[in-house]
Amino acid sequence: MYDWPEVRGQNDAFWEQVVAALARRGIVAPASLDRDDHLTSIWRHPDLLLGQTCGLPLVRGEAGTAIPVARPSYAVEGCGPGNYRSVLLARKGFGDTLSEFQGKRVAINGWDSQSGCNALKDAFFDMLSHGPFFSDVLVSGAHRKSADLVAMGDADICALDAVAWALYQQVQSERATQLEEIHWTRAMPSLPYITSTSHEGDVEIIREAIAESLAANGPAIPIGVLPATRADYLPVHEMDRRVASLILAQPSSA
Repeated sequence: MYDWPEVRGQNDAFWEQVVAALARRGIVAPASLDRDDHLTSIWRHPDLLLGQTCGLPLVRGEAGTAIPVARPSYAVEGCGPGNYRSVLLARKGFGDTLSEFQGKRVAINGWDSQSGCNALKDAFFDMLSHGPFFSDVLVSGAHRKSADLVAMGDADICALDAVAWALYQQVQSERATQLEEIHWTRAMPSLPYITSTSHEGDVEIIREAIAESLAANGPAIPIGVLPATRADYLPVHEMDRRVASLILAQPSSA
């Protein structure tokens, strides 16, 4: 889920280590990562050995019957053991409190995003409970594009998950200096590593292989993993239900 072009070399190196660790345990894994297929197709593939999804598609069923393998931990601000938060970002000097963004433009990466949409709705819950709070919603398609929209003045506020924000500060350092952190959301279980039901008996082995391959060589590479089950993602499901009826802006402008 953090496979930005600038860090693909790090992800490939991480995968090579996982492949070797799996081989030592008798599991043959593809030599390279699959970047060609649509994410939903990958999540639902009957032979998926290892992938990563957002918690929201997992609880909504968009990842099909995929089984959580591990909750990664990242060495960046806003992350804890097996969890993460989102940060609300605005242009520097634009506003300091959430209430100041009434009638402003909000950017989200997608309606199916926990960190970029639902977490933002939850942060503005009290204000959105009284009706649409923003003047417009821009759907960017990606965390970094949401941050770009805010940095360039096309949107006024957005939400990025902690790892995406750390990556953005690394690869878009100049634009990142134009942004400031307005609010950190509450913690949610981190984006799970998943496998297909055909590998249900290998979950512990796969998690051990990941844990053996960790190295702190970039924000996108975890420093640890914890066991994961679907029950661990109940907080994501509960938040999804809590914010489902909230409308960010008038339908005609969304």
